[in-house]
Amino acid sequence: MSQPDRFSRPQMILHWVVAVLFLFNYFVSDGLGRAAGMYARGEDYSQYFAAIVHPWVGVALLAAVLARIVLRFTVGAPAEPEMPAWMSWAAKLTHGAIYASLLVLCASGIARWFFGVRDAGDVHEVMVNLTVTLIVVHIGAALYHQFILKDNLLARMR
Repeated sequence: MSQPDRFSRPQMILHWVVAVLFLFNYFVSDGLGRAAGMYARGEDYSQYFAAIVHPWVGVALLAAVLARIVLRFTVGAPAEPEMPAWMSWAAKLTHGAIYASLLVLCASGIARWFFGVRDAGDVHEVMVNLTVTLIVVHIGAALYHQFILKDNLLARMR
């Protein structure tokens, strides 16, 4: 498979779909905690916005992540800019960790909400923090490449 010079349009769209879905669910997650508290007290939470939306956005996020992984292996990715071997290794590790953390995040949320697996809720909370950390590293590295190394890394997403 030859390497393209940029990501395909579907890859770019899915990248931003994943970002938007993740951010949306991140910001409504406090509401889901309140809905869970209502559930624990035997109160009706069924009309609570977060309880209605958060789980289904999580399912959509899982579908988008799986589609991204399929595209990554079928379409490929652009060649990396010139960089030290350790940096290339760190980039691959970070990208793989982002995919893995998103998969575990979604799976644990689904297991907790739809199947009542209590321990999955704890895993879900840990994965949120890990995923946020990885995303911050990802954004920081992209900005470092673009503005410090000036290797035009972001052109791969145009």
